Amino acid sequence: MIRNSQLSKLLGAALVAAAAAAAPAHAGVITFEDGYGPVGGMDSSNPDSWTYEAYREAGYAIGFYSNVVGGEGSLVGAFIDGDESTCDTSSMACPANKSGKYYAALNDSYMDIMFEAGAGFMLKSFDASFVGSSPSLASYPNPPGLIRVQGFKADGSYLLQDFWLNGPTAAGFQLNHFDTTGAFANTVFVEALVFGYSCDTTGSCKAFQTNKGQFAIDNIAMTDIPEPATAAIVGLGLLGLGAARRRRKA
Repeated sequence: MIRNSQLSKLLGAALVAAAAAAAPAHAGVITFEDGYGPVGGMDSSNPDSWTYEAYREAGYAIGFYSNVVGGEGSLVGAFIDGDESTCDTSSMACPANKSGKYYAALNDSYMDIMFEAGAGFMLKSFDASFVGSSPSLASYPNPPGLIRVQGFKADGSYLLQDFWLNGPTAAGFQLNHFDTTGAFANTVFVEALVFGYSCDTTGSCKAFQTNKGQFAIDNIAMTDIPEPATAAIVGLGLLGLGAARRRRKA
């Protein structure tokens, strides 16, 4: 991923200073219940795109991006309602055990999560499933893919954690619960990218190369690390600056 190192240092310095006097942490869960319909890729170079197009819930802003240059406006995902069967089962294999809404990241796209109040967050758990590009359940290996979460710290460094997704059962793909572990689970991040890998029958898994790195995600549980009220304006200002330099795959 490409990052603007100068802006990262500015963001990191401000957030570290604010965190020193941070209010007590509290939990937030992103459920995607307010999302609706297909999602087009946001413009990574336009801060207005982040301001008006990011999905917001539980104090977090989430951007949805194509992994290719010029992918703004292309289909990168959809908010799907399991109760209303809004998944196109003629061309996809979606999780079959979900009640309510979830987000489906499609076509090798990725998600970008930031805490709007500033300071940072710890990502604790989520529910996820592979999303197939064909309705034929017999065509998928086990595992069919994985989710990689890349959490960025205030100093610009990052940690990675991978989560292997299960192949389909006789009833179809299933949303399963995943907990983050070890240092990743207890590290305060200022931003997190989430993207998928697709695997073949040989066990080779690739991201951003097959257009099949697809996944459903829901109930993202976070521990918020808010900054004090006196620094809130600074944090929100830096969040706006951050929107101007969305990451793209190197």
